Amino acid sequence: MERKKVLGFWDLILFSFCAIFGVEAIATSAAIGPSAISWWLICIFGYFLPFGLIAAELGSVYPEQGGIYIWIKKGLGKKWAARSIWYYWVSLPLWVPAIYIAIAEIIGHMFFPDMSLWVQILIGIIMIWIAVGINLCPLRISKWVPNLGTLIRLMVIIGVLATAVIYFLKNGRFANEINLGNIMPNLNAAIAFIPIIIYNLEGCELISAASGEMKNPARDIPKAVILSAVAIALLYLVTTFAVWVVVPVSEINVASGILQVFTITFSGHWMQQVITVVLGLLISATLFAEIITWNLGENRTVAEAANNGELPKILGKMTKNMAPIGASIVSGLISTVVIIIYGFIAKNAGELFWHVVSFSLIVGLFSYLMLFPSFIILRIKDKNIKGAYRVPGADWFAIFLATMAGVFILIALSVLIIQPGHDFMRVALPVIIGVLVTVIAGEILVMHSCGVSESDNKRG
Repeated sequence: MERKKVLGFWDLILFSFCAIFGVEAIATSAAIGPSAISWWLICIFGYFLPFGLIAAELGSVYPEQGGIYIWIKKGLGKKWAARSIWYYWVSLPLWVPAIYIAIAEIIGHMFFPDMSLWVQILIGIIMIWIAVGINLCPLRISKWVPNLGTLIRLMVIIGVLATAVIYFLKNGRFANEINLGNIMPNLNAAIAFIPIIIYNLEGCELISAASGEMKNPARDIPKAVILSAVAIALLYLVTTFAVWVVVPVSEINVASGILQVFTITFSGHWMQQVITVVLGLLISATLFAEIITWNLGENRTVAEAANNGELPKILGKMTKNMAPIGASIVSGLISTVVIIIYGFIAKNAGELFWHVVSFSLIVGLFSYLMLFPSFIILRIKDKNIKGAYRVPGADWFAIFLATMAGVFILIALSVLIIQPGHDFMRVALPVIIGVLVTVIAGEILVMHSCGVSESDNKRG
């Protein structure tokens, strides 16, 4: 069945922004202190903008449904593509339960302070299956979730910036001293910060997963990726600075830092409670929209691999509206099992949350390790393709950008696996075991699926 072309240029801009820009990242980076500015700049120019340029080129030269799966397949072959998409896809249902619990905690904090963990888990399960339902809608309908999610993010950003200005006008000073000395890179901060910032800069490739449903992917993908990347980079810097204007670094709460900007500025004002509740709901909505956006992209990517016989066929099942029903339901089931297990072992929720995030992030980053070598191979092999966007400059410059981005991925993976500063047996080992189990499961699925596919081809 032919896919309907429902995504225009502005849909791609809004989709990309919703996938990448995380409101929750603002307080996390601000808590690092003023040196976060230098690390933002290092990671933006060393990783994010090169990644954006590379994704723009690949999306324009190969505007096919499946995005990153197609690029790795053309560069490294179908088995490496299947492996990468297994990592790319399975990391999402492993990660989202932690985010749903965070949303439930925000709701509980605002309305039900005595909410138990199991009630939070029930809320999480309900949201998991609402997300599955949205994924089963035609893309012309489901695309409005990331579109609205981006608009809500912009409302939060404008509110944060306006509140920082109000605080400064009222107090005549910043809550923190910011000077050239304390914004210089701090290596101790980098150990914790680089994986977090890489995590919050993922997603330049995501819009290409639905290339077959775009009106003009070769023209629109490069413009959308590059414009959204520049806007996201600037807004991360500006909003992080806005938090420092209002909240002392030593008092920044990584979970509620954005709320602190408002509660401190409007302390004692009759609007304080109203603003806190409204903002909490808006932040919860942006988190939910972010998960939906990643689901819309990743489920289409894994469905493409499954339909080509490189992953289990059930992941490739589609509705009559070309929505990935198989991948969506399996993803929902995995998330439900993970969140229930979370309920039984969550004696230390904070530590467990970090285990889940570290584990899922490592698995997800494995797919990017294969993306950048694929780009280098394709840049050399298909250098004569005309009429598409290319990374400006000579081939060596594009290859240098891909190599540099790959190095940042390796650094982030090393920190997440080794967990410097933490007890290896208690913190790093459980994450490593989870990663090994995921890799082994992926190898079994890939070998079986590719083997069945090759047998079918021989019989044909």
